[in-house]
Amino acid sequence: MMRPLNNTRGPLNKSGFTFIEVLVAMLIFVLAALTAVELVKGAVKSTGRTKEITEATWLLQNIMTELETKIETLGFEDGCEKKTEARFSAPYENYSWIATCEEIEFRLSETAAKAMAAKAAGEEDYDTREDQVLKLVLNVASDYMTNSTRELHASVKWMEGSTPRSISATTQVITLDQKLPSLGLGGSSGSGSSSDPGDGTP
Repeated sequence: MMRPLNNTRGPLNKSGFTFIEVLVAMLIFVLAALTAVELVKGAVKSTGRTKEITEATWLLQNIMTELETKIETLGFEDGCEKKTEARFSAPYENYSWIATCEEIEFRLSETAAKAMAAKAAGEEDYDTREDQVLKLVLNVASDYMTNSTRELHASVKWMEGSTPRSISATTQVITLDQKLPSLGLGGSSGSGSSSDPGDGTP
């Protein structure tokens, strides 16, 4: 007789992944990829912002140097414009600038008046000749410093996406070749005419 074949089967081996495991793996991969993309975007944005600030700083330095040179060359009357604004040419057309040049008013006479008032406390008549001269000298010094000094302020502006950005700088320009005002003191200068005694010749 023929012996029957043995058709018994052992337990199946599970060698693949289940559907849930595949979904979890895909979810982890997607989250990791999104995180990496955000990190790269942040780094690129930070690099771009640093580049813009560097360019704006360089442009601001150039503008300040140009304006200072203009004032030194043309003087306050022609070189110190009340307000100037423009846009840079290519490749920096995304930046614009604005500058102001203003007079700085000094008031040394007010300090002198307070000093004289403190000095003359308790005196009935403190408007002496010396106080008048001191006040006059300080007034002249105030006018000279006001005429010799200008405040130069400049700003560079640009748009970072939809956000406006700007950097600014301020400096004082001083020229000491201004004419010193006259003190205007009265009194004889000793320059009156005198008669020529002659040399004794007929």
